[in-house]
Amino acid sequence: MTSPRERAQLQAQLRQQQEALVRDLLPVLDALDRAEAHWQQVLAAQRATIAAAAPSPGLWERLRRRLTGQPGQAGTPEATTSLARSAGEGISLIRASLLEVLQGHGLEPFESVGEPFDPERMRALGQRPGAPGTAPGSVVEEAVRGYLWRRNLLREAQVLLAGP
Repeated sequence: MTSPRERAQLQAQLRQQQEALVRDLLPVLDALDRAEAHWQQVLAAQRATIAAAAPSPGLWERLRRRLTGQPGQAGTPEATTSLARSAGEGISLIRASLLEVLQGHGLEPFESVGEPFDPERMRALGQRPGAPGTAPGSVVEEAVRGYLWRRNLLREAQVLLAGP
């Protein structure tokens, strides 16, 4: 039988091990964030390429594709866009699943973009001109997301601030 002191020590050790595991998984979550952002850029570039390279299909062709569920023939820009969209959706689902599991264990991401700089939760990497109406010193971009674990700061957000 364990004493109350031993139980408290075991609980403290378990908590430290859990925190270490969550901390070790944050780079995986960061990589999924970057991959998701990359795929959004790929999709935007694909859409721009399709719009610039070829005239858009006529109304009847678009209707036929929608009714038959055919995005386009393989190898066409439309098919490439469909493939990019599906890959991006897969990455988003994996990221959401991992985040959901981690949130179930006490992890909470916190928003920083648009917020005033908080030196207790954020580290400023530099300044960038803000959009019109943006208050100087507020966060305009998040380089690395910040997280709380069981309401304590686990990792500070790394941010860019609006300059004068």
